[in-house]
Amino acid sequence: MLSQFYTEVLSHGPAAVLPQNLNAQWLDELQTIADDFLDSNFRLGECKTTDEVGDPVLSACVYSILKFRYGDAFDLTPREMAEKMVIYSLSVTMETAYRNSNFKLTPPSLENILSMERIIAYKETNPEFVDVLKQACIIRESEKGWFQNIKEKFLAGGRKLA
Repeated sequence: MLSQFYTEVLSHGPAAVLPQNLNAQWLDELQTIADDFLDSNFRLGECKTTDEVGDPVLSACVYSILKFRYGDAFDLTPREMAEKMVIYSLSVTMETAYRNSNFKLTPPSLENILSMERIIAYKETNPEFVDVLKQACIIRESEKGWFQNIKEKFLAGGRKLA
């Protein structure tokens, strides 16, 4: 599937991986992959330690965006890459929900798609989104786990924490 994704999407440049630019077939495929990634790492009511970085198609999407933004001058830790994978997966989910309903969504750009601030801004217009993320333990109360950073950013609304 990765070679087909490369031919049909990645070869058209980094903007092609923005969720709003994906055709219905690829959005559905990426939604399934994002669901599997999130489901393997998070369960409603069960906060566990995340141990999987993700599918190669999701990784290729995130890598394409990072390469566009920073060239070869980026070096992410596994924790940082995992955070970007979650944000991208959430972006795919947001686009799917947007196409299937009539809620408000400003499409992401290559500059902001991997930004927690964009997700935080979405939280302000759709607060129920935060409740779903809490229930799925994507944002957690625990001090352990590699999503603590996301939780702090999300719950703080982008403010710097002491």
